[in-house]
Amino acid sequence: MFKFLFPGPLPVRTLTWLGLGLAGVLLLSVAYCAGHQPARDAARKAEAAATLADGRTRAVQDASTIRDAHEARTDQTRQDVKEAQDAVRQETDPARRDAVARQRLCNLNPGACPR
Repeated sequence: MFKFLFPGPLPVRTLTWLGLGLAGVLLLSVAYCAGHQPARDAARKAEAAATLADGRTRAVQDASTIRDAHEARTDQTRQDVKEAQDAVRQETDPARRDAVARQRLCNLNPGACPR
């Protein structure tokens, strides 16, 4: 029934050439995979480096934002203290001066004042 597919045993020479062809294909496949592995590794390393650099950039931006906010708060506190000192120094009445000082202290530090 299938004699046209399998007419009989194959000659040794044919088997040798088939074996060499199969070995060649196998060798080419291994060489291809080995050759592309460094390229894939390099691409992964480049992507990882870009991700790290991006993270560092964001961290620097966050630190800059925090530092700017801190400087703004510090400047505002210094301005408030200067205004409070000027207001206290302008008062001539000791009782009024104490009241102004207490009020300014409560404005600067609400936790220092009784409720």
